[in-house]
Amino acid sequence: MKGLVIAGYGGHAGYAFAMAYELARRGVELDVLLPKGYEHLSSKFTGLGRTRYAVLPRKPLEPFYRGIHRWLLAFSNTLSLVKENYDFVFAAGSNFSIPASTWLKTLRNIPVYVVEDVNRFSRPAKAVRLLHMLGARVLLHWREQRELYRDGVVVGPLYEPVLSKPSDMGYLLVTLGTLGSKEVFEAVTNLNYKIAVVQTGDIDPRAYAVRRPDWVFFKYVDDFHRWIAGASIVVTHPGTTAVTARLAYGKPVVLVYTKRHSPLYPKKDVEMLAKMLKAAFIDEVTPENLEAAIQEAIRLEKPVYENGARNASELILKECFKNAETRRS
Repeated sequence: MKGLVIAGYGGHAGYAFAMAYELARRGVELDVLLPKGYEHLSSKFTGLGRTRYAVLPRKPLEPFYRGIHRWLLAFSNTLSLVKENYDFVFAAGSNFSIPASTWLKTLRNIPVYVVEDVNRFSRPAKAVRLLHMLGARVLLHWREQRELYRDGVVVGPLYEPVLSKPSDMGYLLVTLGTLGSKEVFEAVTNLNYKIAVVQTGDIDPRAYAVRRPDWVFFKYVDDFHRWIAGASIVVTHPGTTAVTARLAYGKPVVLVYTKRHSPLYPKKDVEMLAKMLKAAFIDEVTPENLEAAIQEAIRLEKPVYENGARNASELILKECFKNAETRRS
């Protein structure tokens, strides 16, 4: 059995890793497609499959017209994948998923499975909707997402596996994904915490590190699970880090809705995700509001759900074996 896992960046890479981990455990031979410019993600997939690269058509929050030339390059880059004998494709759902999934579905009729974003409740992601129109099977985290896709399959929330032993090292972990958030970093540096670990993503951390030299700041790091595992509480944006921290590691979580992330998903969807995770929610970021949300998060009990990546991998393999038997007969 051979499959293609299309990762993307940020939370989409998290979905891809969760699925690659479960599929590799079941003996599936994998190719993992990553976007050029995000080579730092390759270490995440070490030992899970062969890593390949393609052009990222659209960068985060970029106007469509600015990336037209990259869309053409992306389709050109991924055409060679049609020659591979894949039994299935798992697409993590970003625009990066579209070129390769389109070629393999339309030219080879290879089954494509695409996962909707964990924080989508009122409207679907554009890339997922497009792939669904092309015939992809949509995997859903929550029953509430059936309003988006009546024929979608609810597998449970996809989150990354535990890679470091959970502990409580007494620090506050702050991570706002690839985009980061200056308003959150400004508020956090005014909190009265002895130690905090802050991942700033694409935002330069030096301006904040000068204010709090006793804290740990970085843009990206390979062993991020180590920092989640040792945190007392996690302040983050809606996405796979929130789900992994809450469901895999059992950490109290504060979900922050910022101006930088608001173009990506509606506020009510983030509030719904906070409800599903039993996490605190904040949309007006001040030191006082953030501290209050932290205290609220500590009091909330961790929810229990089925492991979506495990369920999805079993579903994919079951359907692929069934398809293979049908072709033989």
